[in-house]
Amino acid sequence: MKKIIALVLVLLMLVPCIASCDSSDDNTKPLYTGSAAETDAGEDNSEDTDPLMAEIDEHIGELSATYTDLKGKTFTNFGIGWEAPTKDDETGDVMSDAYYFRQREIEDAFGIDWVNALAGTSEGNNSATVEEIKQDVLAGVGAYDASYGNGMHCQNLLINDCLYDMSYFEALDFDREWWPESLLDDCSIMGALYFLNGPIISSFYQDGSCVLFNKQVAEDYGLEDVYAIVRDGDWTWDKMFEVAACVPENANGSGAYRYSNPNGPSTIMSHDIPLTLFDEDGKPYYADSVPTEIFEIADKFSKIFSDGSQTVNLIDGTGSSENLLDKYGYEDMEDMFADEKMLFMFTTTATAANLRTLDVNFGILPFPKGSDTQENYVSAAHYNGFRDIFVPASIKDPHKTDVVLEAMAALGYKHFKPVFYDTILKGRTVKDFESKEMIDIIFNTKRFDLLPILDKGADMNTYGEITNLYRNGVEDSAETLTSKYFIKSKIVNSNITNILKNIEASND
Repeated sequence: MKKIIALVLVLLMLVPCIASCDSSDDNTKPLYTGSAAETDAGEDNSEDTDPLMAEIDEHIGELSATYTDLKGKTFTNFGIGWEAPTKDDETGDVMSDAYYFRQREIEDAFGIDWVNALAGTSEGNNSATVEEIKQDVLAGVGAYDASYGNGMHCQNLLINDCLYDMSYFEALDFDREWWPESLLDDCSIMGALYFLNGPIISSFYQDGSCVLFNKQVAEDYGLEDVYAIVRDGDWTWDKMFEVAACVPENANGSGAYRYSNPNGPSTIMSHDIPLTLFDEDGKPYYADSVPTEIFEIADKFSKIFSDGSQTVNLIDGTGSSENLLDKYGYEDMEDMFADEKMLFMFTTTATAANLRTLDVNFGILPFPKGSDTQENYVSAAHYNGFRDIFVPASIKDPHKTDVVLEAMAALGYKHFKPVFYDTILKGRTVKDFESKEMIDIIFNTKRFDLLPILDKGADMNTYGEITNLYRNGVEDSAETLTSKYFIKSKIVNSNITNILKNIEASND
């Protein structure tokens, strides 16, 4: 009997070691406790108060009292459908209504008539936007006060000298919190500013880089408390690789994978490494060869993310992308993640919001730091492409656009942010307050880069020459990246030369 009791005691002592992912004798690492505790905790119905909302209302009041000369004027917002909705009433769709409320508030504050003009079709079209603005500038009509588009189309406008330099605007107050702190440093070209981003467009909240983790998989394999790691500033790529080793290698595909493939440009930027370089005069350029730091990232990461036992990998070894359905039996990555086939998924904040409609319990994290010596997290502001607000060079009333864009940014923060936070945090529980904290970190550490705009060849409907190399570089091979980079950088730098000639001519 004593032997049985002794055996039971030994087994009880071994349980924590078996449950823990750490194979060492150190069992002090806090584990993620998981969805069971969250369910017991119940729903959180508390209201979050943002003190900036009162400041925004005060600011709009000051602007309307100062700029009374806009009354009776028309402001024409030109572009594609979701940033220029053609409606004059609420619809019940929360994001669509957010555009409507912002539009109405600006109309009421300044006494202007707001007109949304779509390019090409009823839904709007990026290529049509570019062509119509080019024609407007060429003819000197000045039909549009501001426009919205994708960065991959904007180089065409920039290279044809069709954009207005907004650095001359006086009402734009970039010291305010509704303008990203890094915007001017990241997006100016020789002191000229042609693109605006931030809460002024909804994409700021929807296209940010983030990492999702499946909470059930985290529970099943005894993942460390990743929220605590992020909060302590210790969330690095090496730390993520370490904690993900809880999940066994999945060579036969029957279990869960550790990762999805990460976005290459976002991964590089998370190391606090810029994609676009600038000389001392603020001229952008790209090095003739792959920068050493980027080569080292690609060399290390491609070995991990090309490993089919660890990663849901869609690169077939030639740089081409395979079909997810054929290889894994899922229509899209989100379904695979929701089916508990993946621990970490690198994606956008919009995907996180969409996943709230599926039966999956997940947490949200920023992209890891490059190393433990890096001071801050860096979250790429544009995971898929640079969406932006710009102003045609043919503009007839710069003063009007200046004031309205400032109001659009402030009221974009007021109307877009709450809608997005409510959506992405829908149904959150007391134990998952960390998700809101993580989202705040992501939006407060957003950085921009002009690569999606400057990095164009002859076809403006592709992501770009260097961008595509970086997109595959962290999952294909550093050698492939190196062999193709030289000629790609020559193409992009040649385009930049033409852009800089226009800017320099404008400054003369």
